[in-house]
Amino acid sequence: MAAAGTPATAPPEGIIAEMPVCAADNPFCSQSPILTAAAGAGAPLIGTTTDCGSQPIDLKPAGVNIMIAVDGAAMMEKHWSNISTAIRSLRANNPSASFGVHLFWGSAVDPGSEQGMATRNTTNNACSEIHNQVLELGPHTADELVSFIGAAPQGGVIYDAYQVGPILTPLNDTFLTAASTLADPNKTNYLVVFSAAAENCFGSAFTSVDDKRLAFQKLAQELSKRYIRLIPVGLDAPDAAAPADPWGFGPGLVGTNVDSVKTNYEALGTMLEHGGADLTEVPRIDTPENLEKLISVVGQTINNCRFEIPATLDTSTSVNPFEINFKINGQPVPRDRSQTNGWNFVRGSTSQVEFYGQGCEALQAGMSVEAGKSCSTDVCGTAAVSVSTKPRNVLLLLDSSASRIECVDGSLDCLSTPGTPGRVPSFWEVVQHSVGEVLVAPVNNEVAFGMQFFPNKNASEFSCDVTPMPEIAAAPGMQIEIMKQMLEKLPFGLSPVVGVIESVAAAPGKLADPNVVGAVVLLSDGGDNCSGAMQPEIVSRMGGAAKSLHDAGVRTFAIRYGSKEGESPQAAEQLTALATEGGTALSGGSVAYIDAKTPQELGDALTSISDQLASCVFTLGNVAPGVDRNRTNLFLDGEQIGFDATGTKLDGWSWVDAAQTTVELFGSSCTLFKTSPRTNIIVEFGCEQIVVAPD
Repeated sequence: MAAAGTPATAPPEGIIAEMPVCAADNPFCSQSPILTAAAGAGAPLIGTTTDCGSQPIDLKPAGVNIMIAVDGAAMMEKHWSNISTAIRSLRANNPSASFGVHLFWGSAVDPGSEQGMATRNTTNNACSEIHNQVLELGPHTADELVSFIGAAPQGGVIYDAYQVGPILTPLNDTFLTAASTLADPNKTNYLVVFSAAAENCFGSAFTSVDDKRLAFQKLAQELSKRYIRLIPVGLDAPDAAAPADPWGFGPGLVGTNVDSVKTNYEALGTMLEHGGADLTEVPRIDTPENLEKLISVVGQTINNCRFEIPATLDTSTSVNPFEINFKINGQPVPRDRSQTNGWNFVRGSTSQVEFYGQGCEALQAGMSVEAGKSCSTDVCGTAAVSVSTKPRNVLLLLDSSASRIECVDGSLDCLSTPGTPGRVPSFWEVVQHSVGEVLVAPVNNEVAFGMQFFPNKNASEFSCDVTPMPEIAAAPGMQIEIMKQMLEKLPFGLSPVVGVIESVAAAPGKLADPNVVGAVVLLSDGGDNCSGAMQPEIVSRMGGAAKSLHDAGVRTFAIRYGSKEGESPQAAEQLTALATEGGTALSGGSVAYIDAKTPQELGDALTSISDQLASCVFTLGNVAPGVDRNRTNLFLDGEQIGFDATGTKLDGWSWVDAAQTTVELFGSSCTLFKTSPRTNIIVEFGCEQIVVAPD
């Protein structure tokens, strides 16, 4: 038998063997593993026990999907051999998994060409076309996987010296905005990304590092929501001293000399932190030792810890899933609804279980596991379901007129390049960052956002143009695209406030769906200067459009943020009409709309709107007939929330309707749901109901 930490057989030449590791203090690894499977094959079929019942309980691994994404930027050439070795080794050490490859790169524009000039008011960066090639998941051989990435990267360069390197857009387009076989809810899915993350194709040449960091965070969050766990892999040793950019815009912002590009571990670390793979540091392939470590750490991480429960396990066969006990290497595994160190049902479904923490580590290191009916006589659970809230659709209307380019302190310091000491942001940059923070906030995890500029994205100097439909319609998973287009945009044109709100009111689309919470958030630095109408007509038209939306169930929020020059009695009257007729007028203040004077106030305003739109009312999923709803308990991120038996609605949860199909959270429980990065709510039936403790 192969002991943990020792390969079962000598690997073929050019293959690095996975070396499974189990911590010395792991109680499930105190004995030798009970299997002879090849290293990295994952846990074997589950052993069975029938000590307390005659029903056999055979489980099988749910399966693992592994997609390897490879950055094809020019600087990757010196790492191509190590990447090929890593791909071959991961394939060899995980023979039962399905593998695929995603190769991506960007073409560079010719700065002096007509195309290069055209990018100045579209992408405002040096990237032309972005390429994605995908070898879909399947039983591919190592040779097929390596052959797919080719002999060398194809990424573009400018003047034979400066590379372009996209990563955010290729991953977003391939795995988020398009249907992907990797997003399989019934399997464990990993996206292993080999990249320096030297992103200079996302946003304009002036996009800040902080704004890109938000985009990397949101990318990881959205992948996790689609059941994809993200493992970024670095290429060289971390370098505290960033190399000087020959173009003077900071590393990676415009174009970075191919020879000087280093791995952006801040970006990769952000993806790892929010990507759900439970690794503590970004693996890398800069040395032979670290390449070997990568194979062991990543290879072990992607081994299976999820198992299917046979469909025959129900009350009619004397065993239900709540009566199952699990042992790993002979040691009992406790249930842990927080999914930290034990086992739990997967997303409230009793058809699958997953092991976490030390139990998962032991299985990944090759330990065996048994399942059997509990001998306990006080097992009470009978069923579990997940819940869902009413969907939220929010359209952001962003004033991108030329006045937005002004510096927040009235100086000219924001016109210098990013990273310049003492530089202050422009009003547009503050808007970009504040909206970006809203898009990544936990309270907005399930919001379907859309966006429309006014004037439109390609506006010229004195343009009042408004697109008849939003540049990005409100839909799930559009946050990265919104960030991209917003960060590419440079302010131009005038302020067609009347035009944009009337355009939305004429065609609200899914905002007016009665099954969603619809809202419009208009953010401007003043009033309309495009309609050509007199003030009374402008106010009437803006109020009429907001009322039309409100009558259709869509609220309109109006925020003013910008220079002092944008403040005027006329602008105030126009924005007041929007807020009043849009159903969001403030009371007790000097104005009915939101008047943000500082970046902090703008951020607070957007956060407040998010909180108002978020709901703590949830509809239960498919509940099995016959369950006792008087024996119901609710768990938020694994923490049990007490039932509000006294009806105070100050804390805990309660039923909303007499049919007991909808629940509501109150007080601190509602706040926890809105602010938790993991908003996982499960309702279980069959056990005595726990109530909120009296004061």
